[in-house]
Amino acid sequence: MKRKIIIILAILAVCILLASPVVAKQKVKVKISTDDCVIKNKGYITIKLVDNNGREIRSSGKIKYTITDENGYYKWVSKSYGSGIRVKYDVGSYTVDVKFFGDSKYKKATKTESIIVEDNFNPYTYYDNHNWGLNQEVDDYFDDNYWTEEIYDDVDDPENEVWDL
Repeated sequence: MKRKIIIILAILAVCILLASPVVAKQKVKVKISTDDCVIKNKGYITIKLVDNNGREIRSSGKIKYTITDENGYYKWVSKSYGSGIRVKYDVGSYTVDVKFFGDSKYKKATKTESIIVEDNFNPYTYYDNHNWGLNQEVDDYFDDNYWTEEIYDDVDDPENEVWDL
């Protein structure tokens, strides 16, 4: 009888040890930053959840954030995270309070940070810094499909001469 109990306990212990990495949740860090905006006197506040390697995560877990300006006015949002949050704000100082409630894969995380949204947009260096457009896929599509010299081929064709003088 004692032997059966010991075997059952040993099997149970092995199952718990094997299942523990699956159940263990990964640690998450909240990263709050600002980005330039092409509109004068505006900027973006960016909130991202990153793993231990600094890579952004995708999660359906609930996130709540409050952004408060210098005068005490605030915006409070609670939603599913998805990936990255980017909100446009006027130039100024803000306090950002973020709470991520975790999900089945990630632990919960919180962070409060004071940031300054600045108007650093410089159109002369914007494209030099590899900001090639609001939607790079659309830009590439047009470049690949419509911006070819084939549309100008009729210029060298004598039959298609438009200007006969």
